[in-house]
Amino acid sequence: MSGFDVSCHHALAMPRSSEMKEAASGSRGPRLGGDDQAEWLRRDRESVGQSPYPAPLVIERRSGCELWDLAGTRYLDFESGQFCMSTGHSHPAVAAALREQSGELMQIGNRFTNRPRIRLAERLADISGLPQPRTFFCSTGSEANETALRIAKLTTGRFEVISVARGYHGRSSAVFGLSSSARHMRRGYGPSVPGMGYVAPPYSYRCPFGCGAECDAGCWRYSVGMLERSTAGEPAAVIIEFVLGGGGVIPGSRAWAQAIRNWCDEQGALLIADEALTGIGRTGSWFAFEHFGVQPDIVVTSKALGGGVPAAAVIASRRVADAAIERGFIQAASHQGDPYQCAAALANIAVIESEDLLRNTIRQGQLLSSHLNRLVQRFAIAGDARGIGLIQGLEIVHSDGSEAPEVAAEVCVACMNEGLIVGGLRPGIREGNVLRLAPPLVVTSEQIVEAVEILEQALKVVSDRRQSLHPA
Repeated sequence: MSGFDVSCHHALAMPRSSEMKEAASGSRGPRLGGDDQAEWLRRDRESVGQSPYPAPLVIERRSGCELWDLAGTRYLDFESGQFCMSTGHSHPAVAAALREQSGELMQIGNRFTNRPRIRLAERLADISGLPQPRTFFCSTGSEANETALRIAKLTTGRFEVISVARGYHGRSSAVFGLSSSARHMRRGYGPSVPGMGYVAPPYSYRCPFGCGAECDAGCWRYSVGMLERSTAGEPAAVIIEFVLGGGGVIPGSRAWAQAIRNWCDEQGALLIADEALTGIGRTGSWFAFEHFGVQPDIVVTSKALGGGVPAAAVIASRRVADAAIERGFIQAASHQGDPYQCAAALANIAVIESEDLLRNTIRQGQLLSSHLNRLVQRFAIAGDARGIGLIQGLEIVHSDGSEAPEVAAEVCVACMNEGLIVGGLRPGIREGNVLRLAPPLVVTSEQIVEAVEILEQALKVVSDRRQSLHPA
């Protein structure tokens, strides 16, 4: 099978190392032939509105951290189905819960309640650590963030919301305007929702404030001055990712997070933690904010919550939730805490607890981080490695240290040629110079080592190729 090609990037076409693949794959799925896959891809292009794949694959089956395409080729999924499959693909306990619940009650609308929804709200209250919280259910991260903003605005009586540059919060109206993970991402859509402000990210690798590796919140102090001159000075909320995901896997610092918490308290604003990528165990804690010594007023979780089923939740402190409800807040959606969604989420959380996956996340995250830092020492195009738990990033750079999205695309496709799926390639957008490595929480040390070996080989091939094209 020849290497992938990506028409929107100058991508690396690299033949497979069949010996490596056979040794790593164990039992492989039946090969159905490239023609079958090509025919399905043709039908996809003709009938589906958009399939933004970084390489042409038709995924046929999956298990744990592994996927197989229609040709029977095995891949390690180090993006966890875009962060949704925290307990791995088709975990038996989650699948069993779905089968059982689907035979009893799947959906009831928003006029009634159900036992799985009540149980899930109670579990989320336990793991969030917020004071006597109430949970509002949704189906997607975008919907949940929109809900959190409405709660904040109604509770405070204000309308301005502050977000962090390089953050990403969804593609619905308000949260799309608060997102800036890619340059020019709002081009062509006209004005965004008014009342939005932006602050500098805690980007220690490229810190313009001289903080370096030890962030002392210089970015936030600078941003406060900008907010004083560019807003009405009465914010409803600050919404942040404690690890910026789409903007380059950029962890905040305790000083930065605590400075924001203090400022929110001084201003009477609410702090919203967008935990779409980092919630439900991804960092080795139930939520990323636990690493930073602060407590948000509202926590938004989605993606991994449902174990593969669309499910999201807005967890608000009792003070905030009750104030919003008293002021007339209504959360009403056709799929709002459906028993099917909640049964999957409950099973997913139970697997994380019973299999001690928070501890495994810490252990495997440390192993992955150490290997990535070794690659930074070896390859000039690997500029920085960073992350928490099993959300890790490898920043790909030019020789002068500048961002190199086209090189990152080559590395990403080279990895896929050898059976490793990583995040970071964005078709049609010259963005994304950070490879995201976020395997399911069930990943083993052997799978970490295998993935790093593939990544190391990809970095070597791309480095050698670029050196031959651009000798010093």
